[in-house]
Amino acid sequence: MHIWKDDPRSWFEGLCEEGEDPEEPSSVTIPIATFASPAITKERVPYCNDCPAGVPAHSLAIHLPDQDWVDRTIREYGPDHPYVIAKVHAKFPKGGGGLTIPVTWVETAQQSDDPTGPGWRRLCDLGVEKETATHTVKDGAWVRLGVDVAADGGDEFVISRIVGDVIETRHCASGTINDDQVLLAEKVLEEIRAAQRLATALRSPHPVRVKVDQNGIGHGVVSMLKRWADTGRYQAQIVGVMVSESPTQNDPGAQMRPYRKRDEMWLASRGLLQPDPSTGLGRLRLRVDRQTGIQLSTPRLGSNAAGYSVVESKKAMKQRGMKSPDRADAALLAVYEPEPINPPRRRGLLN
Repeated sequence: MHIWKDDPRSWFEGLCEEGEDPEEPSSVTIPIATFASPAITKERVPYCNDCPAGVPAHSLAIHLPDQDWVDRTIREYGPDHPYVIAKVHAKFPKGGGGLTIPVTWVETAQQSDDPTGPGWRRLCDLGVEKETATHTVKDGAWVRLGVDVAADGGDEFVISRIVGDVIETRHCASGTINDDQVLLAEKVLEEIRAAQRLATALRSPHPVRVKVDQNGIGHGVVSMLKRWADTGRYQAQIVGVMVSESPTQNDPGAQMRPYRKRDEMWLASRGLLQPDPSTGLGRLRLRVDRQTGIQLSTPRLGSNAAGYSVVESKKAMKQRGMKSPDRADAALLAVYEPEPINPPRRRGLLN
């Protein structure tokens, strides 16, 4: 049985299209949708021979996708998502290139191997308090945080961390607790102190940098964090990000010009996740939960009348039944640098 790829216009799609040519058929294409799974049709199938010795005899059907998997996949991705079209319906997604970050890029970053060798160390081996991550990072890696504050107490409050090239989801919370800006700021402070301990163990030459979405109640969280920094409670850099503002840098010759900072944030991470043709790998490793991975490949990419690239808004996503991508936004904020660490000095007689 062939496995359909959800990457639009892949070589596999071209091979199947060649097979559909009645004059020169080069292959035979047999689409098998998930609905044909014996776990759904209740068709009798042989016993499983792959499980270890000692496991009670059972039908092979229990290892195949069932109706619950189909329902959950459609609910999480949406009925017209390329992943659903490919994996559930066994069809090639047409127009699936409209996603800001393709599913296959996210999966590649999730499945990439951890480097080993001189200078690479597992985080859990550094002796840092409460550090349990098992992936490797390089000595001197930069530690950064991204914070997406739940808008008006709704959605999720999320903190993500990137150490070198590895992104993790550190904290997620929803409910009335997100209405209290002080509690939110204290949780961020807890993660800042953990990040500082990690940066010290890695001998990082850069200060911990924290990017916080300061739209809505996030503005109050940013103000408290900056105040605590001024009083010496920590040494990290706090950067408030107004994602609705225009980007600070504009390259008229760029292939994709972001309209707002939120678009710039998504396009920047898109570029880092895009696999290099020579290696098949992107420049980021994702060690995130399932929901974060799904959210990273959910927003669509379009353009406005002025030719700027625009990432689908949270409001538009909710209108088509999708959740707000708060976990993805926090992960991308960790990577995003809206302003340089050391702003360049102006030249002039008074400077």
